[in-house]
Amino acid sequence: MTGADLTTMYEFSYAAIERNLDGVTHEESLRTPQPAGCNLNWVLGQVVVTRGTALTLSGKTPVLSGDAATAYRRAADPNVPGKVLDLATLRGLLQDSQQQLIPALAAMEDGQLAAPLPEKFRRPPLTGSVGDSLARLQNHEMYHAGQLGLLRRILGKEGAIR
Repeated sequence: MTGADLTTMYEFSYAAIERNLDGVTHEESLRTPQPAGCNLNWVLGQVVVTRGTALTLSGKTPVLSGDAATAYRRAADPNVPGKVLDLATLRGLLQDSQQQLIPALAAMEDGQLAAPLPEKFRRPPLTGSVGDSLARLQNHEMYHAGQLGLLRRILGKEGAIR
């Protein structure tokens, strides 16, 4: 896995996410699929928070952290009013992360990617090298990109990717 490979993968998932968000309002993003599940707002927030780890591993700073990120962490309740960010804000943070992440990944050299994952990040599925973990984070992002496509359809919108 090279920095160029990771760049291509993150560009692809970003495009899929953006297409799946097209025409979705903030109010729609808060609708919870029935009988259960995470709403579109939470899924996008989870992508932004997870990108924070990818940004850190590539030498950059997360675009969302602290209390603002808490509502989107793993196992957070996706339906807590007042704790989530506006959809437009989340989309802006996603774009900011993309603008930082793509050049950072492209600049990563083989030695950086082959380096062992720092201890503070080691928890399944993040194991092995920095490159392995970045690839796993990207796989996680594509999983959520697919969820966004399904949530879009649940909202009654046409599929965005054909």
